[in-house]
Amino acid sequence: MATHLRSNANIHFVSDICASIAVALDSDPQSKQLAPSWDALTTKADNLVTDRRTVDRNLGRARAKLSVFDAHWDPEIAGFGRDVLDQSGGKRDQAPYTRFFKNVSASTAQSFGIDREVQQGQEWIAELHRNAAEALATKWIPRLELVTNALAGGSAARRNALQAAALQDTAEELFIADVNRELDILEGELLKLFPGQPKRVAAFLEATRPATRRSSRETETPTESG
Repeated sequence: MATHLRSNANIHFVSDICASIAVALDSDPQSKQLAPSWDALTTKADNLVTDRRTVDRNLGRARAKLSVFDAHWDPEIAGFGRDVLDQSGGKRDQAPYTRFFKNVSASTAQSFGIDREVQQGQEWIAELHRNAAEALATKWIPRLELVTNALAGGSAARRNALQAAALQDTAEELFIADVNRELDILEGELLKLFPGQPKRVAAFLEATRPATRRSSRETETPTESG
């Protein structure tokens, strides 16, 4: 009778199911003693809901900041490339252009993934530091460090947020497995309390049924009885 929850079910949905079962059990004197365990599951689920909101919000913020940092890094690299090309007399086979862009152009670097952009930026900064007194270095070291360090920090923050989200996913999956075990136990207890009354047993487990099946009955026009 009880429908098991998917391991990746939305934790908000799971929390609502636990709460519905708890109140259903509490509403019948014969099943009232089974309600506390489902109250406890509801509390755990609610805590996971709160954690999920925090994790999702932190991940969204990390992604938003990283997008801004990346959008700042790209035009700075384009400007650096143009400046180096100007210093090379507009010739890509002359120094200092060949010094910085022998293996990768500024435009190509802007299409890299975030981590590779950080690595490339750090390599350019290191090369500039080889002659930190030259005009090119004094102009571009602080600018490249600013955008590359911000990009690196943003990347680390997103990575940490993704790890937190993965841990949250695991916690929710483990909890849902516990809920499914408790559903099996509950169904057995209800069958003992109400032998030969499958509809009565099913009523306590109504919350686990697919929403479309429940809602189709709830939207039927009620008939009045005199």
